[in-house]
Amino acid sequence: MTINKTISVFGGGCAGYSLIKELSKIDGVDINFYLGTNDIKDNYWGFWKNINDGFDFPIHAKWNKWKISDWNDEADFESFDNPYCIVKRSEWYDFCKNEASVKSVKFIAENIEEKNGIYYKDNKEAISSDYMFDCRTKSFESKVYKQQFKGFLVQVNEDIFDSSTVNLMDFRCNQESGIQFIYLLPFSNRLALIEPTTYSYDTQNDDFYLNTLNEYMLEIYNVKNFKILNEEKGTIPLALLPDDNSPAIQVGVRGNANRPASGYTFYFIQLQVKKAFDCIIKSKDKFNLNIHSLLIQFLDKVFLDVLKSNPKLAPKIFISFGKSLTGNELANFMTNKIKIKSLLGMIINLPKAPFIKSFFRNLF
Repeated sequence: MTINKTISVFGGGCAGYSLIKELSKIDGVDINFYLGTNDIKDNYWGFWKNINDGFDFPIHAKWNKWKISDWNDEADFESFDNPYCIVKRSEWYDFCKNEASVKSVKFIAENIEEKNGIYYKDNKEAISSDYMFDCRTKSFESKVYKQQFKGFLVQVNEDIFDSSTVNLMDFRCNQESGIQFIYLLPFSNRLALIEPTTYSYDTQNDDFYLNTLNEYMLEIYNVKNFKILNEEKGTIPLALLPDDNSPAIQVGVRGNANRPASGYTFYFIQLQVKKAFDCIIKSKDKFNLNIHSLLIQFLDKVFLDVLKSNPKLAPKIFISFGKSLTGNELANFMTNKIKIKSLLGMIINLPKAPFIKSFFRNLF
């Protein structure tokens, strides 16, 4: 089917590259990809892969085991049907460029500015297209509850990391500044991405994350000397952001692809892109790219409300949540494939009083 349409994509991040990869498969489209001029550092995006999703990704690494831990307890998971996978930013961009039709996509290294609903190029020329997608980074107010992280690719001279298991949340770190945990991806016994992460309204400086890394390496692994090969840093809203009434179709974090209670975004961007593809094929005038159901939004809202009200309970809450699910159930829950039986088991296992209070507070 040939569709003679012009498409403009703004923003050279994960969502932008994902869009041009998919939309360029439509016969007859011409895509102008305004990827900006910022030099972006390499980083990693995590997700649970399921062969039934039909997505084709350049997997950088994958694990069949993962866990959530604190000083006193641990929730362990294993799944061969839904492995936890990592995509590397640079490899994803190369993959998308190779997959995109060179006849359909024009790569333009320009930043885009929007004023009064009109998008302008660097030379102030207004942009006009049949479809416009805005995937640029979106700023949000400081009062928004957010996940902040700084990751360090760490190399050591000893076999200290368990390369078979990802630690999704390790609460064996200082909790005085609120909810903090370590996200650890072991690429080998001597190489790992160690990412101090916070859930907070406040913003921490780089020294905070470096100090957390040093304390963690010393206390957990008894290692003082290690090499930092690379760093990454980011902030993700733990909330759905309000619509800014932009004339462009918003995708990615700007389009609320992020899962509110977890910050996971990569997998959900792919769902948004698939919906955008279908809308164009069906020549729809209005695009609905919402991918989080009302049930998921309500559950996440309650969960986050409990964490905000009871930050010191966070390790217990997350481990209780983890212990109520198998590996496959957790993967399904984290990718919005929730099942009532799993949901009930999770609810029963969580601390009752704070969740009951939060449930009625958010219900009414």
